[in-house]
Amino acid sequence: MRRYKAHQFIFQEGEQPQGIFILCVGDVKMTKTDDRGRELTLMYLSCGDLVGEIPFLGGEPYCASAETLRESVLCFLPRELVEHFSANEPEFSRRLVRRVSRFVCKTMDRAFGFAFRGADSRLASFLLSLKTPPADAVALPCHGKYDYSRREIAQNLGLSPETVIRALSSFQSRGLIRISGKSIEVRDRPGLETVAAEH
Repeated sequence: MRRYKAHQFIFQEGEQPQGIFILCVGDVKMTKTDDRGRELTLMYLSCGDLVGEIPFLGGEPYCASAETLRESVLCFLPRELVEHFSANEPEFSRRLVRRVSRFVCKTMDRAFGFAFRGADSRLASFLLSLKTPPADAVALPCHGKYDYSRREIAQNLGLSPETVIRALSSFQSRGLIRISGKSIEVRDRPGLETVAAEH
């Protein structure tokens, strides 16, 4: 078991995997950064998720960086243990394959969105995907991520913060959402769904 502070890297792009991590407590984001320092958030992970399994299984260096969003605990399965499970526990291998399959499908959907969907459509889909945190979220060891800054939304969608701010303002003027400080409330879900479906 390994403990990490908030905003600490578990591994960084280009490093060689030595095993697989299981996120037990906390939240993690996966990111890629280009040579100009621009960052794209690929996904957010929470309790029960595997971290870094695909590069490990492919025998390749990490193609993205993993960073904790708050204090987190991860279980590290070294290469020898993973190989032992793969050889002796068929269900372990089947679950890994299913996990990789789901990841590839999500990646394809995301690539499609970046290629053919405009900023408004991407932002609407993102807002619709957010869940309201439960009342006891603070007390839970794994509550997922519910609060996003404008910058984080932009990094998640491959947009500039200015584009996100303009789109949010447009959504609010159209009555789709209501912005109060840092919080965003969906007021017209069907209308937002219509925007999300636009290409």
